[in-house]
Amino acid sequence: MDKPVIHQSSEKLLHLTVKNMPQSMLLTGDKRVGLTTIAKYISSLRNIIPIVILPEKEEKVDIEKGIISVDIMRRLYDETRTKTADERIIIIDYAERMTTQAQNAFLKLLEEPGDGIFFIVVTNNTAKLLPTIISRTENLDIKQISDEQSETLLDNIGVKDKIKRSQILFIAAGLPAEMIVLAQNIDYFEKRSDMMRDARELLGGNAYQKLKIAQKYKDDRVIALQLLTDASNILKKTIVSKPQMESIAYADKLLNAYERIEANGNIRLCLASMTI
Repeated sequence: MDKPVIHQSSEKLLHLTVKNMPQSMLLTGDKRVGLTTIAKYISSLRNIIPIVILPEKEEKVDIEKGIISVDIMRRLYDETRTKTADERIIIIDYAERMTTQAQNAFLKLLEEPGDGIFFIVVTNNTAKLLPTIISRTENLDIKQISDEQSETLLDNIGVKDKIKRSQILFIAAGLPAEMIVLAQNIDYFEKRSDMMRDARELLGGNAYQKLKIAQKYKDDRVIALQLLTDASNILKKTIVSKPQMESIAYADKLLNAYERIEANGNIRLCLASMTI
């Protein structure tokens, strides 16, 4: 496969890791930094077509609402019991979606992997993994790509319009997977641009504007979490350039709302708390 865009320091660590491939690797980094692509790239460096485990709902792959259940882990366990002379790489993608039962079943696989089997656990949320899984895997944290790499990526995928380049960089600089989708999918670009406008309004709008946003996003937990992530990223840039106690306090509010929504709290009420 083609070489993905990776931060130079992360790429050096990646090649060192692949050269002395650990039995179990934990691949972490920000959302849309390209973790899945990098996991598959690692497999290609060892000339292996990986087995990829993804979240499922009703026995069908469902990235948005699926989970990695204990039944999936049991199927995987049975598959790893078959002997083969070839190396196998198993990618557990969206590993944070593993249920507690599934994680405990996965621990057995880590303890008894079988000859020639390597695991790559992929997640951007290690807080949802059992400490025992984290302790049994070698972590490779992927940094966001540099500003120069972001600009070069836009050149390579043919984004020439200065305004669109500026918008993509504002939304997703450092996140190659997100930048590529924004450049190639007009509907997604417009949707994300609209969300960024709402994120700015959530930060700087009046109470009425914020309540309208709470109403707008009340029915979709995933999108509401993305909105809060966007608002947090905007606020981080403000804090870096001009630190103020008010901004830092609001960052805590955003984090609190995110955690409550993620824990199945009422979306509209959590977003409406931004008006207080």
